[in-house]
Amino acid sequence: MGGTGIISDIPPYDLPPNALSAGVNVRFENGKITRAPVFKEVHEYTDDDFTPVFAFSIPPISNGAEDIVAINQDGSQILSVIGQTVLDYTPLVPYTLGSVDDTYTHTFLGNVAYFNRKTSVPFQKRPSDLTFAPLENWDDDWRCGALRSYKDFLIALNVRKGAVEYPSMVKWSDLSSFGGPPPSWDVASTTNSAGENILNEMREPLVDGLSLRDSFILYGSTEVWIMDYIGGNFLFRFRKLFKESGVISANCAVEIEGLHYVFGKNDIWLHDGTTKKSIIHGTNRDYVFKNLVGLHANRCFVSHDPKLNEIHFNYPSSDPLVAFEDPTTGCNRSAVYNYKRDTWTFYDMPNVTAFCLAGIASGSTYETDPTLLYPDASDDYLPTDDEKEQHCMFVSRIDDGMGLTKNRILGLDLATRGKLDRDVSSEALKEAFAERTFMDLDESGAPIVSYKALHEIYPQLELEGDALPEFQFAASHFSKGSLTWSTRQTFDPAVDYKLDVREAGRYLAWRLYYDGTNDFGFSGLDARVTQRGHQ
Repeated sequence: MGGTGIISDIPPYDLPPNALSAGVNVRFENGKITRAPVFKEVHEYTDDDFTPVFAFSIPPISNGAEDIVAINQDGSQILSVIGQTVLDYTPLVPYTLGSVDDTYTHTFLGNVAYFNRKTSVPFQKRPSDLTFAPLENWDDDWRCGALRSYKDFLIALNVRKGAVEYPSMVKWSDLSSFGGPPPSWDVASTTNSAGENILNEMREPLVDGLSLRDSFILYGSTEVWIMDYIGGNFLFRFRKLFKESGVISANCAVEIEGLHYVFGKNDIWLHDGTTKKSIIHGTNRDYVFKNLVGLHANRCFVSHDPKLNEIHFNYPSSDPLVAFEDPTTGCNRSAVYNYKRDTWTFYDMPNVTAFCLAGIASGSTYETDPTLLYPDASDDYLPTDDEKEQHCMFVSRIDDGMGLTKNRILGLDLATRGKLDRDVSSEALKEAFAERTFMDLDESGAPIVSYKALHEIYPQLELEGDALPEFQFAASHFSKGSLTWSTRQTFDPAVDYKLDVREAGRYLAWRLYYDGTNDFGFSGLDARVTQRGHQ
């Protein structure tokens, strides 16, 4: 069951028997359909006026602990969460709001954290700084659409100088040393390495950039350029890499094992700096982009879970399976690609706006809970190494219409076998669902024209909790016919070995539901089916 994943673009009757035609909140591992990771409570913002629109982490090399930094939607406040401590990093200089559609970018270079939005100057924070402050040596009249790092340089993309826009400009700083920002951005100076270049051939603005091995990749919405360090007087060489490909928004590309995985305007694709290919064409591309809410495409972003070998392509969606409806301020859907197993699935996302990888103190200590007694702690202790493990962190925005009553940091982790020792968020938890429709059983030798009767199924299923899965069945005479689903049946593998079914038609269908907080594994089923002739 877990070998193929979800394939929604191909008609179900043309799929192999172990493929799903639809599903959400399930994943595929070791030949099984399993529960997707769940969201666990990491931090709840008590101030209702603080609504996080962007977040990033500052690595522990900076101050010995890992900060999860979140920025309020109006730019009025920046809060950091370190373990169970909240710090205020709000700049003393007011931060310009601008349009709510403007995206943020961030980077970390030489032990200094940076973030940027085109409506204001970039900001920096050294480990010793108590707050963020405007980027030193940067002209107050300059703005940029994205700020990234490459080797020892800060790279500014899509630059505005005063009232003059340079949408295809790449501007780089002087070399940065450890512990401080670049000493200069002056391109006229002959004593530093700062410079800039306008890509005159480019037909559209630069959106973002990201390092790839020894190069830096520059992304527009339908063009990709490459920037190579060559040294000497020119420092960098620029050349066009791809046309008719690009990113849908900032923060929509991620590097994994020498490859970039990119969320584009009409495709999800990868490249190695030389060749590219689609990874979703022929499986789920039509489904994703047909349901993506284009008006809010700037909310899209990509996240990576290295523990589960999964990439999340997060976007606002109107697809019929979404649990959080009518997204306007965040993402409610993630198309999830397992790059080790080459399978796709979908997760419900609780109005998330940003992601970071961060390690947190996973459990209580005697310092944080002095009343804790050893016998009461039972088996809740974790090894020291688990305290340092990085987890996928998402900021989730309040939305009463979605049933989300607080702004939160949520950690994404396996329900039972995960190592993030926090409670599952009841508001973010949604039912796992798997569906296969219009099975013609021609792989077993039954002709399509034959009338099939489904009598019994024998699921191979394991559970790690008390909640029980439920099955539903249906049949149709026609490949585009309607399906009338039977009443749900509960299956308990501890006492049941089969389910009785009474469905008949040329095409058969089944569904699996699981609303528990634990993991399950559904590896396959046997079925008793008879042929009743044809007409």
